[in-house]
Amino acid sequence: MKTSTKNLLIGIVVVIVAVFLASVIVNVALAFLAAAFKLALIAFVALVLIAIGWAWLKRTRD
Repeated sequence: MKTSTKNLLIGIVVVIVAVFLASVIVNVALAFLAAAFKLALIAFVALVLIAIGWAWLKRTRD
């Protein structure tokens, strides 16, 4: 096998591995982002409910 053909094959394998690793990294990052977004949304809804409950309690106590 000529050196240029060998280098071409090595380059193709490296590109395929790099694309595979990049897709795995992006999938993991998106999963963490989705989980973080879900937790932030839950926390936001909880804060809104606490604020509504607190305002309702203040209004009924006065």
